[in-house]
Amino acid sequence: MGRQTVTPPYSVTGAYEALLEAVRTAAEDANTNPPVVMRPLGSCFTRAEGNEAVAFEAYLYLKDWPCRRLRRDRHLHVVIKAREKFSTKPSWKLTESTVSLNYFVVSRFTACLAQALHYDFVEGGQEDHPFFHVQLDDEVIPDVDLQSAGFDFELDSSVRSSECGVTTRIPTPDMTFASVLYCMVADHLGAGIFSQFREKVRSIENRLPPPDCEALRRSFRESPTHFKSSHWFAHMSGPAQ
Repeated sequence: MGRQTVTPPYSVTGAYEALLEAVRTAAEDANTNPPVVMRPLGSCFTRAEGNEAVAFEAYLYLKDWPCRRLRRDRHLHVVIKAREKFSTKPSWKLTESTVSLNYFVVSRFTACLAQALHYDFVEGGQEDHPFFHVQLDDEVIPDVDLQSAGFDFELDSSVRSSECGVTTRIPTPDMTFASVLYCMVADHLGAGIFSQFREKVRSIENRLPPPDCEALRRSFRESPTHFKSSHWFAHMSGPAQ
């Protein structure tokens, strides 16, 4: 049996739709292909197994996005896979997030995996893990997802034989799905476009469900002038008294 689709309140879906539309507009203003969302946003929300939480899964394809380091005969394609979970009572909050990115350098009909990484966040934190963190890896997003997105290149099979044995977790700010999109505009579309995008999404950001990370917030409140690494491990100090 397939997962049960959930209809979130419009305050939630409307915020995500507005963010995606702002990214599309920024890409078009930069004369770049807009992101391709693999399925309608509303169908990305489903009932999480075993509880009242809501799961979210979405795939985006960024084709031929600008990259200053590439020669003109090479193109950057980025695949984004987002898997997130929300609690809904008393209000919508983001409780889990894994956002995987594959960066492909495409030449003619072949593609080389130039970089793979994923951003993680879990409500309450994980033992020995920074609250928000990124890991470099060698995981290619599955072919079935790429094919259903209508990709027009074939992966070089030799890419799959690579192995990343390093498990370094690098602390980051909030790099959940919305934040990744925000940074993709900053990284690739230029300062002028990003400046306009920032203004457009300023009001949208406050409408998105916030990450449930009270331990990190509390740590910053207690030591607001010191951006020490231990903030990102505050969840290991135990629950608030």
